[in-house]
Amino acid sequence: MTQDERWNIRYQEVMVFIKGYHRNPSRHRIEEHDMLNWVKANRKRMNASQLKEPRLGCLKNCCRYRNNIDARTSMNRIGEKSAVGWLFLVYLQWV
Repeated sequence: MTQDERWNIRYQEVMVFIKGYHRNPSRHRIEEHDMLNWVKANRKRMNASQLKEPRLGCLKNCCRYRNNIDARTSMNRIGEKSAVGWLFLVYLQWV
């Protein structure tokens, strides 16, 4: 098996994980350490401009997908906080 094949297999594993759990692998879970180390090592290579195409495009796609999930979940949290704040204000008016 070539390095490219191994890299693609690991990339697919990470993408399946991120799409399934809507988060990056955690450092607090032992079973996720291999994926976390792979993500960190490739991000480091990407930031140092050592990652070549097509790996660079794949990793950027992975990061872009993860950022979209972060944006959606943070907007949901903001909406929840706003709704809770609004309900609290309504409650205060009745008390």
